[in-house]
Amino acid sequence: MFSFLFDFLFPPRCPSCSVYVERRGSFCAACARQLIGLHTLTCTGETRTYLDGVWAFAHYRAGVRDLLRALKYQKKCSALPALHTILTMGAEVLTRIPHPIVAVPVPLAAERARLRGFNQAEEIFAPWLSAHGIALHPMLLRVRETAPLYEHTRTERRQELRGAFAVMEDMPAAGRDVLLVDDIMTTGATLTECARTLKRAGARHVYAFVLASEHL
Repeated sequence: MFSFLFDFLFPPRCPSCSVYVERRGSFCAACARQLIGLHTLTCTGETRTYLDGVWAFAHYRAGVRDLLRALKYQKKCSALPALHTILTMGAEVLTRIPHPIVAVPVPLAAERARLRGFNQAEEIFAPWLSAHGIALHPMLLRVRETAPLYEHTRTERRQELRGAFAVMEDMPAAGRDVLLVDDIMTTGATLTECARTLKRAGARHVYAFVLASEHL
């Protein structure tokens, strides 16, 4: 009854363009066509060496970008239903990875995690993965603080991140298939270093899901 009354007073709108939609968290047809679409990301160089496959569920622009920024920088958990909808629309990707597999969120720096209060990768992916029988484990941790990466080139990012991650002792990676999850992929340097760390610890295959990417 409360849900019905809430929807009557505040009808659900597309999180991108604000037109009315049928269900809360849903995108209108036009925005879904423009923003959402599962796609394989091309890996080159060191990324291809350590990552066995990378997929993005949406394009990092317009409404998707605003939702992620609202979650990360304004702590607006009201953005999560729309982000979960994006994952649901790309569920066929689960047929492209081996099972069983353990999902691992890309860890935040300790100070950033303290200030934010949560890891956005966990908030975005955990419910959806759990619904499909995939457990999310914090297998990786950051052992070294890194400088902000947004103004650095791909090579500089790779150098800055080298040695920044480690596998937790009570969660061995040896012989396991691992699925990294993160909110966005820009140059791929962070995912590559995480995968490199896991492979050096004995992981058999490492794949990655990101909610959105700037790359096709």
